Amino acid sequence: MKTERFFLCLLLVFYVVNLPVLAAADNVSELEARLAALENRFIEMQSDYKQQIASLTAQIDLLEGKAPVAVASPADQQTTVAASPVDESDSELLTLRQAAAAESRSAEAVLPAKTSDEERRFIAGDLSRQAENPEISIVGDFVYRLQSIDNQSQNSDATMRNLGVHYETYLDPYTKFKGAVPVKEDISNIGEAYITRFGMTPNLNFTIGKFRQQFGIVQRWHMAGLDQNEFPLAMRRVLGDGGLCQNGISLDWQLGASGRTTHELTMQLTESTNQRLFAGNTRGMPSMLLHFKAFRDVNVDTYRELGLTALAGVNDQWSVNRAGVVAQIDETRPVYGFGLDFTHLWEPTDNMRYRNFMWRTEFYGVRKEILRPDNGDRGSVTAWGGYTNLHWKLDRQLESGLRIDYFEPDSQKYAAVPGLVLAPLAVVADSPNEWQFCPYLTWNQSPWVKYRLEFNYKSGNNMGPDERRLMLQCIWSAGPHKHDRY
Repeated sequence: MKTERFFLCLLLVFYVVNLPVLAAADNVSELEARLAALENRFIEMQSDYKQQIASLTAQIDLLEGKAPVAVASPADQQTTVAASPVDESDSELLTLRQAAAAESRSAEAVLPAKTSDEERRFIAGDLSRQAENPEISIVGDFVYRLQSIDNQSQNSDATMRNLGVHYETYLDPYTKFKGAVPVKEDISNIGEAYITRFGMTPNLNFTIGKFRQQFGIVQRWHMAGLDQNEFPLAMRRVLGDGGLCQNGISLDWQLGASGRTTHELTMQLTESTNQRLFAGNTRGMPSMLLHFKAFRDVNVDTYRELGLTALAGVNDQWSVNRAGVVAQIDETRPVYGFGLDFTHLWEPTDNMRYRNFMWRTEFYGVRKEILRPDNGDRGSVTAWGGYTNLHWKLDRQLESGLRIDYFEPDSQKYAAVPGLVLAPLAVVADSPNEWQFCPYLTWNQSPWVKYRLEFNYKSGNNMGPDERRLMLQCIWSAGPHKHDRY
């Protein structure tokens, strides 16, 4: 009995000592079984994944009209597995898709071949009447002035200076029409009406009609598109208050680029109807204008533009006062005009809506060969002037600037003889000149409405009384073109 109890106790001690070892062995066996199960599951998932890829590949090949491609199994490079068959439930859908793909290929086969640019035809189709109408914009220009002029009593006036009706449309893929009809309180006329044929040659555009000519820069613009209230003083004195706007043709060449500089040449042949320069042209001899422009990008924020202008025309009839008798004499005498313009613009590309600085300077000159109105001898009149303009954009809506004008006419004793009006190109007084000082501030309420406050002070030597004007200007635009300068 004691012996049995001894062996029983010994067995119990052995079991207690070896229990962790046995438990660890059981855990290892369980882990190995789980790993084997996971490995089998991974192999099954890999096989399912390969079958799905093969099935999708087969469907794509069917839709593209290709024959099924055999897919090699990576697990067994020597066994070739064909593309997985499509389920019977999807067979009808795949058949329909394959038929649609075949029909699409047959339709493409009967399409006409693409033609070259020379053989291409532009067909407008059935346009609605509304689509054929030109774009129309209305531009209003109102000015209220407080003024003080020596020896004059009128102190203020308010003028609806212009109500411009602007037309614009493409007549065909190559030709564009533009027109401007200024409507004033007492008169309405044709301001501009012309068409431009683009691409006469790869670098040549052709314009025909009535247009403002390219004598410098701002002479081309409409008055409502100026940065100030009026055109520069020298331009108005040399070319007339309305500027140079005549009927004719214009050729514009793109002369190509050299480095960062681009060159353009404009030649205009027009009817000589400007009364300041061609009042004595009775035979209808045309005038010719040449304008050369060089445009250079200094860097991404700065550009400069330099322009040269030459104008030539004739007058052929003169009034001569001899012993109190005015006689008309026919003799052709030339008229020469010349101009120079320079523009420097700094406009940061990352802040161009809020900041910029512009400096523009233009020079105008004219020489008229004439018959003297006092005795009929040959003579000449030379006048010149210019302006410089500094302009800043202060933020998105506010702009300010300063323009200084200067003009110097010729001094001739016969300028006041009846029968030939030479003023303002020539006056009787000695050493005549006039200058004007024009600071201004412009507030752009929106892209359609802007207000400008401007002060003008004009003085000079032997050129009339001093003038001081404070002007409030409002310009508004209704239509797609907003405030186009021309």
